[in-house]
Amino acid sequence: MTQALEIVEEKERTGVFLSILRWAIAFFFIATPFNPYVNSMTLYLWIPLVFLDIQFLSKLKVINLKISICLFSWLSLCILFGRIDLAVKSFVLILGVTYIVTLSSAILDKIYACMLISAGWCILQFIVYQFGQNYSAMIGPKAISIFVWGEYATKTFTNQYEVFFLPRMSGLSREAGFFVSLLIISFMIRIRDHKINKYEYIVFSLSYLFSLSKASIFLVIFFVLYPIRKLMAKIPVILSIICFVVLCVVVAQYLNVGVPSYFYEYESIAHRFSAPYLMLDMEIPNFIYGCDVDYTCFNSYQPIVDFLNGFGFKPNVGLAGIVLDLGIVGLIAIIFFLVFLGLDSYDAAILVCFTSTVTFFTVDSFIILTYYYVISNRGRFSFVNK
Repeated sequence: MTQALEIVEEKERTGVFLSILRWAIAFFFIATPFNPYVNSMTLYLWIPLVFLDIQFLSKLKVINLKISICLFSWLSLCILFGRIDLAVKSFVLILGVTYIVTLSSAILDKIYACMLISAGWCILQFIVYQFGQNYSAMIGPKAISIFVWGEYATKTFTNQYEVFFLPRMSGLSREAGFFVSLLIISFMIRIRDHKINKYEYIVFSLSYLFSLSKASIFLVIFFVLYPIRKLMAKIPVILSIICFVVLCVVVAQYLNVGVPSYFYEYESIAHRFSAPYLMLDMEIPNFIYGCDVDYTCFNSYQPIVDFLNGFGFKPNVGLAGIVLDLGIVGLIAIIFFLVFLGLDSYDAAILVCFTSTVTFFTVDSFIILTYYYVISNRGRFSFVNK
């Protein structure tokens, strides 16, 4: 009897520990300013905490062999092409998606709750803004990160300028664009898996309005694509990817985004179309296996590269950015993995949209949740054998 009680107490202690641990993981996953910045990179605290989740680790004892081979091949390709940075980022993305897929609602519900807290913080920032931008900035991401980490504060942007007469707020995200992307993908996952009550709709609507940015268009795209997702599923994903890359190249060349007269005036658009513009000027060997980390792989001088570097940006944004990083071989590998994982053209379109303002390998909560969303549609995918 005593032994049985001890077992019960041990299970209760384990349950409490895991609950606290997962809340911490969810919080650091959502609230980027609470993570430190060391050696020119953000150290996401949720990463080491994941390895303390004994239930998660126990479920990884029997893993899906085909998926493991696929992921190992991708990491090996990154290392072979000398892109250790991409291998590390890919590993973190894989870890994050694996954790969410494996634990499902046990962690998703907590992530969603923390996202609502971030949305509530966005609304609070907007209210405080009415009394003065200085007051709102005091509870913005930059001030929070400096308060918590001092000189190790992570890179954030409290860019509360007005869009459509409304100031942009960022909640507990790095900046407004990242926040609204997180808000939208969280909304997409939630309405797919649960019913949303009116209070959640109010929070979503207000925080969406108070964080308007170019990324806000993703919600409109979702509402357009979702009703025709079954029709899109009939289109081969390879064809969709090729058409999207070709379209981006055509638009980039038409706008001539690499000319100083354009990128000085339209910095944001030039950044987003820099990869499809530059890929046509890559030297043949680099077109096959990708550029170096400084992107000195073009037949002629490209001033847009130096221009973007001045702002701390790289010309490897979106799907075409894969070609700059890993060449056409990398793009073919990505297409193969999309087909291998059973993604259709709707899934690919969602993935392409959410990575269009960053890279395919950006380690941020909204990107990890986007990968989770597309690979978990219709329950087609599992990292572990059951």
